[in-house]
Amino acid sequence: MIATPLFAIEQALRMVPFSMSADHVHQAHEIYYLLAGERYYYINQRVYALQKGDLIWISKHDFHRTSNKGSGSHERILINFDEAFVASSTSVTLSSDQSHLLLSEKSFLLRPSAEEQRELEHLFQQMLDEYHQEHAYRHMYLQSLLLQLLIRIRRIQSAAPDTIAPERSEQQQRVYSVIEYLHAHYAEKLSLEQLAGHFYISSTYLCRIFKQTTGFTLVEYLQDVRVQQARAYLKETNWKVTAIAEKTGFDSIAHFGRVFKHFTGRTPLQYRKSHKKE
Repeated sequence: MIATPLFAIEQALRMVPFSMSADHVHQAHEIYYLLAGERYYYINQRVYALQKGDLIWISKHDFHRTSNKGSGSHERILINFDEAFVASSTSVTLSSDQSHLLLSEKSFLLRPSAEEQRELEHLFQQMLDEYHQEHAYRHMYLQSLLLQLLIRIRRIQSAAPDTIAPERSEQQQRVYSVIEYLHAHYAEKLSLEQLAGHFYISSTYLCRIFKQTTGFTLVEYLQDVRVQQARAYLKETNWKVTAIAEKTGFDSIAHFGRVFKHFTGRTPLQYRKSHKKE
């Protein structure tokens, strides 16, 4: 039996502040469109400030998450799909070169004009309507709408004078340096005092600017980094769980187990079993 290529679209409205608890990654491409409100979007350790009408393309394998900005109230549309869903269209056959042009390997932020926003939102609405119905030729029609969307995104991107860059205030630049340090030294026994001393700032100030920039405490972020690496070790090696806990900076197997389950919903052994290669 041949698996159906992945395609999913959803619209969500949240009236209260919401932040994702951890970075996550997909094996598919993702399109995020902000219909209303403001959000912070984190991609590969950098922060993007989104406003109404912004569109984010998240390349597969890029770690990302969103967090609260402003009042917290926001509405967004989210699409996930794989290349097979585009390439398998019976009405349009894409060559590998054409597919590559439409499916960027790099994540980016677009800030469409008011007219471009209207065009995008019309396409999104058509996709949502079709996705939730069982019309004849539904699969084919969704493919054609997605292809139109991808072409529209590429046209907007090619016409834009510059790519929207991540936030780069002095405070954010300092936090980026801390983030890079955490990713490089997660296996070590790190403390707040040691980090503050390394960056020549007070621990109170470090905690404040880190939380303001990322939406997470230093401890939460460090745990996230360690769990990301532990997940990779569990999938790619046969190391014992105790060895993985040590190599990712946890002070005990019990602490590792608690934190890992908090972030993934599973114990390390359960996670390894579910991702065991055939």
